[in-house]
Amino acid sequence: MSATDLYFKFVISLAAGLVGVGLLLTTLFETLLRDWDPVRDLRRWWRLQTATRSQAAAIRAEDILRQIDRGAAIPGQDFAERRRELLREVRAVDDRLAASASS
Repeated sequence: MSATDLYFKFVISLAAGLVGVGLLLTTLFETLLRDWDPVRDLRRWWRLQTATRSQAAAIRAEDILRQIDRGAAIPGQDFAERRRELLREVRAVDDRLAASASS
């Protein structure tokens, strides 16, 4: 066998293989993955990966205004009140320690 014969056999087998893979993929996409839209799914995946919304962005302005109208606490206000109370308690303990150390 000469080099040209080997080359032609390779080209023919490569063409037959590519035709077979093409038929297989065509059948697969037309039967099993008929409703799949890869572009839409990739865009949806990308939006989910790059979505960086803060907690404040998740709270709607209408909800905050409704809570204010009802007299309810503003979201996050409870946390600030708890922190202030904790700081008051820490100051009281520090004052007692300072008073006991000085006597």
